[in-house]
Amino acid sequence: MEILNRPTELEERSGPAFWVDEAIWGHRLHDEQSPWLTFLEFMTVLLAEHREGRALREGRPNSLSYKPQLQLRLRNLVFNNPHVATVQADSRSEEAAWALWFEKMTESAGGLDKPDFTYLRDRFESFDDFAAVLRFLQSSAIDGTSNKRWSSKFVFPFGPNSLFEDLNVKPGGSVSNDRRFFARTGELLYLMLARSDRAEDLRNVLVTRFLEEPSPYDGMARALQGECMLAKAERAGAYLPCKSHSIFNRLAADWLSILSLPIPVHDAIPHIVTMTGLNLILYQLDRARELLGRPSISMVCEIVSPKKSVVRDLSADSYQQNNMLPQQAIERHIRRVTETEAWAAAITSDDPTLNAIDILKREYSWPEADEDDLSTTPQALVDELVGRAMTRHKQHVGKIHMTWARSIGLASRRSSRRVRYAPTDQLLKTLVVACVNKRLEFKDFLVLLHHRYGFVIGDAQAQTFIDGGSADQEDFSDNAHRLEERLASLGLLKRLSDSCAYVENPFQRAMVA
Repeated sequence: MEILNRPTELEERSGPAFWVDEAIWGHRLHDEQSPWLTFLEFMTVLLAEHREGRALREGRPNSLSYKPQLQLRLRNLVFNNPHVATVQADSRSEEAAWALWFEKMTESAGGLDKPDFTYLRDRFESFDDFAAVLRFLQSSAIDGTSNKRWSSKFVFPFGPNSLFEDLNVKPGGSVSNDRRFFARTGELLYLMLARSDRAEDLRNVLVTRFLEEPSPYDGMARALQGECMLAKAERAGAYLPCKSHSIFNRLAADWLSILSLPIPVHDAIPHIVTMTGLNLILYQLDRARELLGRPSISMVCEIVSPKKSVVRDLSADSYQQNNMLPQQAIERHIRRVTETEAWAAAITSDDPTLNAIDILKREYSWPEADEDDLSTTPQALVDELVGRAMTRHKQHVGKIHMTWARSIGLASRRSSRRVRYAPTDQLLKTLVVACVNKRLEFKDFLVLLHHRYGFVIGDAQAQTFIDGGSADQEDFSDNAHRLEERLASLGLLKRLSDSCAYVENPFQRAMVA
């Protein structure tokens, strides 16, 4: 696998204190950016790049630079507008209601030099219609009930007019982009798909279905926003180390599979978000595995049973082992520098500490000039860097597996004191939607999940545990049977006989009908 060098322009910009997490996974994975927000950031990048005629095309590796939409009028109207209910409660005439609301909104709108919303009067037949549109967009918003500031809330991505980046709007009116919730994970996702072997197919589908033929609901956002607002400065600095990866290809294939179904695009988005979350979790684990030289990633999944089982314990063990992989990769990534010829030469030189510092600066951008300590030893320097990198890793990147696995319905503590892999009904449905193109035997479905995502559910996939004496064949046979019953209850499986059950994608079934 070809690993791309860190671009020189990234080294010159202010950025991470040292380059460790980023060297392994990219700049950057961030736990506070949920799979939904990652998808929204991706769509914001896609729209900006489509506007420049280069959607999902990467000229030079890691050269992504784009101008996102701000849509401050739309955001003020949907998320920073407590005045509508007050005005409606006054039972004023139509003209009086608009006049009062214009006055209040002009005073409270944030981030706009000269707030003027009078154009809305010609776009809605009545103030009540205007209020109804706002309520719809508020009710369908992503995390609309959260206590985030109004400039970090997002409408559902119905189309190009509904897309915008995360902002920090200060009381004085200044506006700046914020990297807390749009922390570049969506930029990484964009680069992954641009480097996949299905980039061209995906470009055609995404541009057509999302940007050129958006949902009719996007017209509401267009009516509220009016003329598009773009950022003044380019957003740059994303870095993805892998020139190619099998997970990039699988991620693109999952998206295309979902987008090929005869369902409205806004109904496909939740499934895309879930599969994105799963693939990015596996990307983090697989990059760690590659660095450590371990076997392929596996996830023992318990199909929740009414009482404690061997599979539950093995699932919790599997979860914990995977959760530790990124930390182990961090330490391995740093300590392997001590196995190089350059390090051997440095520590046997006349000035081992100074030469060791030079190597660490070149490899990890650490230590800073004011942190150079020539009185220490090369080994102590490596130990200190490992400690610092581990502390930093645990703050955000190290929480991705835990946070995202729960977010997409992969991990749970339900009926147990330990977190383990226990897929929810919604995740199971998404897996069927993404993976089953035509009727598939249940046993083949288990093989498919194991091959694509490392899921261990039935006894055939759990042979390693059975041969090692950790479980009996019956333990995993019962686990598979519970999945069969779950899928049947969800309308995703039909049993034709005692020995023949088929998993069916409900949307593919609709196509056949």
